[in-house]
Amino acid sequence: MEQELPKIRSVHMTHLYLSVPENLAKFLREFREILKDNFQVITVEGEKRYTCGQEHTRFNPNWEPFQHLERYSLEQGLDDFEVRDFLKEYLQRPIICECHILHDPREFRKRDLARMFGLDFKGYDLVD
Repeated sequence: MEQELPKIRSVHMTHLYLSVPENLAKFLREFREILKDNFQVITVEGEKRYTCGQEHTRFNPNWEPFQHLERYSLEQGLDDFEVRDFLKEYLQRPIICECHILHDPREFRKRDLARMFGLDFKGYDLVD
Protein backbone atom coordinates (compact mmCIF):
# COMPACT_ATOMS: atom_id res chain seq x y z
CA MET A 1 0.00 0.00 0.00
CA GLU A 2 1.36 3.39 -1.00
CA GLN A 3 1.91 5.96 1.73
CA GLU A 4 0.02 9.21 1.29
CA LEU A 5 1.88 12.48 1.60
CA PRO A 6 0.32 15.15 3.80
CA LYS A 7 -1.70 17.83 2.08
CA ILE A 8 0.64 20.55 0.82
CA ARG A 9 0.11 24.01 2.24
CA SER A 10 -0.10 26.95 -0.13
CA VAL A 11 2.80 29.38 -0.42
CA HIS A 12 1.05 31.81 1.89
CA MET A 13 0.22 29.17 4.51
CA THR A 14 3.78 27.83 4.38
CA HIS A 15 5.07 31.34 5.07
CA LEU A 16 2.64 31.78 7.96
CA TYR A 17 3.58 28.37 9.40
CA LEU A 18 7.32 29.15 9.31
CA SER A 19 6.72 32.64 10.74
CA VAL A 20 5.89 31.03 14.09
CA PRO A 21 9.28 30.81 15.89
CA GLU A 22 8.57 27.38 17.41
CA ASN A 23 7.65 25.90 14.02
CA LEU A 24 10.73 27.38 12.36
CA ALA A 25 13.04 26.17 15.15
CA LYS A 26 11.60 22.65 14.93
CA PHE A 27 11.84 22.61 11.12
CA LEU A 28 15.47 23.83 11.12
CA ARG A 29 16.54 21.49 13.93
CA GLU A 30 15.12 18.41 12.22
CA PHE A 31 16.26 19.44 8.75
CA ARG A 32 19.81 20.16 9.89
CA GLU A 33 19.95 16.68 11.45
CA ILE A 34 18.87 15.19 8.10
CA LEU A 35 21.64 17.12 6.34
CA LYS A 36 24.27 16.10 8.89
CA ASP A 37 23.24 12.45 8.46
CA ASN A 38 23.52 12.66 4.64
CA PHE A 39 26.48 15.00 4.11
CA GLN A 40 30.21 14.29 4.24
CA VAL A 41 32.21 15.55 7.19
CA ILE A 42 35.54 17.21 6.50
CA THR A 43 37.93 18.60 9.08
CA VAL A 44 39.71 21.90 8.44
CA GLU A 45 42.23 22.88 11.11
CA GLY A 46 40.36 20.85 13.72
CA GLU A 47 36.96 22.30 12.77
CA LYS A 48 34.23 19.91 11.56
CA ARG A 49 32.44 21.07 8.41
CA TYR A 50 29.62 19.39 6.53
CA THR A 51 29.53 19.38 2.74
CA CYS A 52 27.49 17.85 -0.05
CA GLY A 53 30.80 16.98 -1.73
CA GLN A 54 29.88 18.57 -5.05
CA GLU A 55 31.05 21.68 -6.86
CA HIS A 56 28.23 24.23 -6.78
CA THR A 57 27.75 24.86 -10.48
CA ARG A 58 24.94 24.07 -12.87
CA PHE A 59 27.50 22.44 -15.19
CA ASN A 60 28.08 19.66 -12.63
CA PRO A 61 25.69 16.82 -13.58
CA ASN A 62 26.08 15.16 -10.15
CA TRP A 63 25.00 18.23 -8.16
CA GLU A 64 21.46 18.07 -6.81
CA PRO A 65 21.21 21.30 -4.79
CA PHE A 66 17.92 20.88 -2.89
CA GLN A 67 17.08 17.18 -2.95
CA HIS A 68 16.76 16.80 0.83
CA LEU A 69 14.94 20.13 1.31
CA GLU A 70 12.33 19.22 -1.30
CA ARG A 71 11.69 15.79 0.18
CA TYR A 72 11.54 16.99 3.81
CA SER A 73 9.34 19.99 2.95
CA LEU A 74 6.86 17.77 1.14
CA GLU A 75 6.83 15.31 4.04
CA GLN A 76 5.98 18.22 6.34
CA GLY A 77 3.27 19.46 3.96
CA LEU A 78 5.16 22.66 3.09
CA ASP A 79 5.78 24.31 -0.27
CA ASP A 80 9.49 23.68 -0.92
CA PHE A 81 10.05 26.84 -2.98
CA GLU A 82 8.56 29.02 -0.26
CA VAL A 83 10.64 27.23 2.37
CA ARG A 84 13.78 28.03 0.37
CA ASP A 85 12.77 31.69 -0.02
CA PHE A 86 11.82 31.96 3.64
CA LEU A 87 15.16 30.49 4.77
CA LYS A 88 17.05 32.85 2.47
CA GLU A 89 15.30 35.79 4.17
CA TYR A 90 15.67 34.34 7.66
CA LEU A 91 19.37 33.47 7.31
CA GLN A 92 20.05 36.72 5.40
CA ARG A 93 22.32 35.10 2.85
CA PRO A 94 22.00 33.45 -0.55
CA ILE A 95 21.32 29.73 -0.45
CA ILE A 96 22.80 28.05 -3.51
CA CYS A 97 22.86 24.58 -1.98
CA GLU A 98 21.69 22.87 1.19
CA CYS A 99 25.28 23.20 2.44
CA HIS A 100 24.55 26.90 2.93
CA ILE A 101 21.71 26.13 5.32
CA LEU A 102 24.17 24.41 7.65
CA HIS A 103 26.85 27.08 7.43
CA ASP A 104 27.65 30.50 6.03
CA PRO A 105 30.44 30.19 3.43
CA ARG A 106 31.47 33.81 4.03
CA GLU A 107 32.12 33.08 7.71
CA PHE A 108 34.25 30.08 6.74
CA ARG A 109 36.16 32.26 4.30
CA LYS A 110 36.75 34.89 7.01
CA ARG A 111 38.02 32.27 9.46
CA ASP A 112 40.27 30.69 6.83
CA LEU A 113 41.78 34.06 5.88
CA ALA A 114 42.24 35.02 9.53
CA ARG A 115 43.97 31.70 10.22
CA MET A 116 46.21 31.86 7.12
CA PHE A 117 47.18 35.54 7.25
CA GLY A 118 46.37 36.60 10.81
CA LEU A 119 43.76 39.12 9.65
CA ASP A 120 41.10 40.55 11.96
CA PHE A 121 37.65 40.92 10.33
CA LYS A 122 35.67 42.06 13.35
CA GLY A 123 33.11 44.62 12.18
CA TYR A 124 33.83 44.04 8.46
CA ASP A 125 31.79 42.19 5.86
CA LEU A 126 33.41 40.44 2.93
CA VAL A 127 32.16 41.35 -0.53
CA ASP A 128 31.27 38.45 -2.84
